[in-house]
Amino acid sequence: MTEPRLISRKEAAEYCGISPACFSLWVSTHKMPPAIPGTRMWDKRAIDAKLDEIGGLVSSAPEDPFNRWERENRTGRSSGSDSLAEWRAGKEKRRAKYRPQMGLEYRLETILVYMAAHPECDTAASIPNAGQAMLDALLKAGAVRLVGREALRYALTEEGSAEAARIKKWRSLAP
Repeated sequence: MTEPRLISRKEAAEYCGISPACFSLWVSTHKMPPAIPGTRMWDKRAIDAKLDEIGGLVSSAPEDPFNRWERENRTGRSSGSDSLAEWRAGKEKRRAKYRPQMGLEYRLETILVYMAAHPECDTAASIPNAGQAMLDALLKAGAVRLVGREALRYALTEEGSAEAARIKKWRSLAP
């Protein structure tokens, strides 16, 4: 016949080699686990776990959930700051493929992205923060072309559209 896993207070005290009064004191000071709820019985495995903890065989400090997840989900990668450095390098590599190529300053890039999103805005007056000098700079860079001579209407070139898409993606991947 197998030995029972659940034991009484007296049997638990004998199992630990202490008196029943001492066992009750240890339960009240959390050195021993409490009785199973709704019963007056103790689980031998819970007692063993507490004894292992008291004896220093097991750490009583709870493990950080992130560290446990990282340990369980690591697949040959290094941990800690190395993995962060690897992630940053990978992100920078992905970002490099969308690096803007026309060398425009930030304000010109913003106007170019706005023009790509709002093709109906084709004059200096209809584009926020764009003046004639800004649109002339975009024209010189080859990002826009003149559509009408009288009203000075502008439209994006193919290069300008591609640059606007690169700028938008570049900004979305910013660190």
